[in-house]
Amino acid sequence: MVALTMSLPAPAGGTTIGPKQHFAGLVNGKRANAVIRVVCPGPAGGRRTGPPAGGQSVTIEPVRSGGGYTGSSAHEIWAEFGADKRHVVGFTSYGVRKTIPRALQLPCGGTGRVTFTTCFGTQPCSATARDDHVRVTYENIAV
Repeated sequence: MVALTMSLPAPAGGTTIGPKQHFAGLVNGKRANAVIRVVCPGPAGGRRTGPPAGGQSVTIEPVRSGGGYTGSSAHEIWAEFGADKRHVVGFTSYGVRKTIPRALQLPCGGTGRVTFTTCFGTQPCSATARDDHVRVTYENIAV
């Protein structure tokens, strides 16, 4: 596994996302070892899912190098949760905290990842664009 080295500049709340920029996704303010709290009442076991607890967020920050790359044409970055392509969070500016959608159905435990990408839906995707991934641990808070 290759470790990415990134340096974060000063917070850039409201700076517009554009082409040829490096970026890093954050889940609940963390770039690594992020936890998403999930509400899964009932007996444990099986491949259960539940909605994320409230008060959780994703953010995009500009970085000097490493992380994701917007490529030659991007003006928006989306946060995708696992394989769910319906409940995404879109960003047009850096430093804006957005709520993780409560309509998501996430695993009640285990690990996964949140993908921050410029290639979503029918939007054109630059050949030089690169996704950023944040590994997450799902923690059931209803047990």
